[in-house]
Amino acid sequence: MGDSGVEPDVEPDAIESCPEPNLPCSGASAPGVCDPVCQRRGCNWCTEKCTYVFDGTNKQPACVPKTGKGVFPDSCDNSKPFDDCAPGSICLPPAVGDTTAYCFQLCARTADCLGGPACGQRALSPAGGSVGVCDPPYDLCGIDGTCCDPLGLTPGLTPCPANRVCLLVSPDLSSLNSQTVCDFGYGSTRVSQSCVSSRDCLEGLSCVNGLCQQVCNLANPDCPNGGTCTWWGNQYGYCKN
Repeated sequence: MGDSGVEPDVEPDAIESCPEPNLPCSGASAPGVCDPVCQRRGCNWCTEKCTYVFDGTNKQPACVPKTGKGVFPDSCDNSKPFDDCAPGSICLPPAVGDTTAYCFQLCARTADCLGGPACGQRALSPAGGSVGVCDPPYDLCGIDGTCCDPLGLTPGLTPCPANRVCLLVSPDLSSLNSQTVCDFGYGSTRVSQSCVSSRDCLEGLSCVNGLCQQVCNLANPDCPNGGTCTWWGNQYGYCKN
């Protein structure tokens, strides 16, 4: 039989389509082409992720190639145009000038941070800008706790990893035990001066209700200048004059 002239049915090439990652989050982080915290809107999610970039003046959400799967505390490479952290994380040095960078989880508010650490600002670029990322995980004090010692005086408590320091943060409201965090450094803010987080304060201080205060141990409440060791969790307090 001859050619009927009818073209055979041919399946068109499948068009790759990937759903939004839609990561757990407390709500929209910021307007823009996409949402870096929740990983929503705007990107080709098969090959891209949403993150913040610094345009020389402000931080801007942008769709960039996915090049890795790193999450905290993984170290990362921020020397290239696009970092190697997983969607929802960003590669940052803990402070401007640090030589090692880590994958920090992006956040807009503390409710975005699983496990209860605070959402705080860290520098996005030496040229300027800052971005909200979750603090390193907090550790509970107490009989079954794994906290470090913010005063460095109690043997046997869990030490921080190399190049990290122990800071006292706000108490756990469920157990009322004190909490610590192994962060990357101390700040330079003195007693009774304003702070946003404990890493703003000098060594041995904690940020309590917006002010840097001297840390004390409730079991041995030694405060300078006649101050009172005031509760800040069941194990540690701050010196109140």
